[in-house]
Amino acid sequence: MLSPRPRQACALIATAFALASVGVAQSGPSTPLGPGPVAAMFAADQKRNAVRAASFETADLPASKAAAFPARVYLSAGDLERAFDRSEFRPDAAIVPTNTELLITAPQPATQRVLISRLQKQAEVLRDLEDQIATRRKQASPGAAGEPGLLRIGIDAFAVQLPRSTAKAVNGSFPKAACLIATDFPKGTAIDRRELYAQDRVRKGVAACLESLDTAGARSVVLPLMGAASSETQKNDAMFEGQRALMECRLINSTAGIALGIHDYAASRRSLREIGIVQWDREIDVMFKVPAGGRAAQSAEAAYRTYAEQVSGALRRGLAGEKTISSDISGSCNAVLDIK
Repeated sequence: MLSPRPRQACALIATAFALASVGVAQSGPSTPLGPGPVAAMFAADQKRNAVRAASFETADLPASKAAAFPARVYLSAGDLERAFDRSEFRPDAAIVPTNTELLITAPQPATQRVLISRLQKQAEVLRDLEDQIATRRKQASPGAAGEPGLLRIGIDAFAVQLPRSTAKAVNGSFPKAACLIATDFPKGTAIDRRELYAQDRVRKGVAACLESLDTAGARSVVLPLMGAASSETQKNDAMFEGQRALMECRLINSTAGIALGIHDYAASRRSLREIGIVQWDREIDVMFKVPAGGRAAQSAEAAYRTYAEQVSGALRRGLAGEKTISSDISGSCNAVLDIK
């Protein structure tokens, strides 16, 4: 059975957003501009990775009170790095995982390095980011019981300009703005605390980031699957069902939480026309790629198609405001999907 949930508030009282004026350029009337960088990357990745065709999905968001045009959500199999490094794929903004302490050089989460390694090539922009983080550190911590750190996992986010001053605008392999959501601790181990990944947590952070980036004028946004933590090995879980099963469940769960966040934000949409959710194609290969030919290949292909259908279902349910629970999919994901 589906489990409808009411809309979550997009505003995060405990989160300080640094995007009063992001400098993401807007021009012309508020009308559709045709396919943008997210659509371009989606189309290119479909051709580049035809064997993963089942992992590509689109969905439309209706017009809102403030935007008389629809928006499109793209779910794809690819690599976030391509969105940064190829100018024709580079969006106005990105949502990027960080850690609870906003330590940008910490080893976890690994996806943070996609952004930071590129900013390190632009010293002035990196210093600007560090200054914005320093300002955030001076503000009061949420102080949630049992959740130490500057940001609470999933819930709290922090939006930044790259760079903050439009007078210092530079060309680099990164978007003009980013919103950081805490998905791990600086040294990792969040994967061993599944309660931190309830879909209602991720949806709050994603909705707040989209609201902030949209308000700043971004037309296109990309984000990886947030909070999957599937690149690590589970160590302390009595219900551990095998690493591949864990990865599948967490990726489905992450898709569901992101889609719920998009749903919660959609009614207030003003500028955004494209939202790209990028599933890391190499991670899918780790789960399902086997040597071609033979019974193992057939079984792997069937398992992949089932997984891709379940991810697409989680996306559709989330965009409709419905959580994905274990009874919605085949297999056993109780320990991940049915967190209270």
